[in-house]
Amino acid sequence: MTDSIIIMAAGLSSRMKKSQYNKKLSWEQEMSANYKSKVLIEFGIESRPFISYSISNIINSGFKNIYIVTSEESSLFRNKFKDILKIDLKKCNIFFSIQYKDKNRTKPLGTADAIYQTMEQFPVLKLQSFCVCNGDNLYSKESLTEIKSNLFKNAFIAYDRAGLKFNKKRISSFSIVEMDKKNFLVDIIEKPGAILINKFLDTFGKITVSMNLFKFDGTVSYPFFKDCPINNTRNEKEIADVLKNMILEKNVKILGIPRNENVIDLTSKKDIILVQKYLS
Repeated sequence: MTDSIIIMAAGLSSRMKKSQYNKKLSWEQEMSANYKSKVLIEFGIESRPFISYSISNIINSGFKNIYIVTSEESSLFRNKFKDILKIDLKKCNIFFSIQYKDKNRTKPLGTADAIYQTMEQFPVLKLQSFCVCNGDNLYSKESLTEIKSNLFKNAFIAYDRAGLKFNKKRISSFSIVEMDKKNFLVDIIEKPGAILINKFLDTFGKITVSMNLFKFDGTVSYPFFKDCPINNTRNEKEIADVLKNMILEKNVKILGIPRNENVIDLTSKKDIILVQKYLS
């Protein structure tokens, strides 16, 4: 069991900003999509930012320590987060890490780097287990509670593709996983492309997807985050490579926790309408 979770929210929201204009969006929504971090786009009657709904579910799942990875440019959010989030934060502690960019890069160095920099800024995470999730996904309270309370210190929620209700193209932008008969991770492929997806059908004809809801043992995983290589294809340091190296180099058992449900995903402008309906 763990009381800590890291929310990755330092991305540039480039896919959101580059996505095609949707005529169903209001002018305010269009401006938010083009100029705000997508996790700060507001939804619902209370006009709360997307990330606050995620944090509400995290708090209701029993997490006490929430670490939010932010960009160097997010000082306003860090300084005014209580007013911006518009939720009761009395039951948790909020901490901010900053994912600094290398001088020769225009984008952050990837998800594994985000976790590594957070562990460096908060060394307590090197000594305990913690969970990790995306800032642009809304996970259910049940999924969060299940991974939090699971006895395995290295685990992930293994989503059935059918339950996610995404088309093949959308699924290909996530990570496809292969597990053995005991649900331990065998392989994980980051953004495999639509052509490769069917190669990962299991014996029951299912495809399992990771939506980046993980648990890590800090004492075991820290060296792998620290030494994570830059992925040749993505030109970033990916959590998927950390997982694979943990299995290959130290034979770490990483448990997949099966779930069949949808996960709200905020990636492009067309998602804003769907999220608005869900959160209204």
